[in-house]
Amino acid sequence: MQAVEFVSKAHDGVVDLPREFQGWNGKNVRVILLEAVNEAAKRKTLFKAATISTRGYRFNRDAANER
Repeated sequence: MQAVEFVSKAHDGVVDLPREFQGWNGKNVRVILLEAVNEAAKRKTLFKAATISTRGYRFNRDAANER
């Protein structure tokens, strides 16, 4: 079994083969679909800015070191 990977856009239930794989037309193939996710966009949504109000917070170094 030969495995290849390519990116294509599905439309109307059809996935087009790139030109270099046109010889595969009519062959039985096994298809695994994975959604292509833009990694840069994915990284942008992982973290959101958070703000914490530290007004009135008193830091006790000795209490922190006991932990």
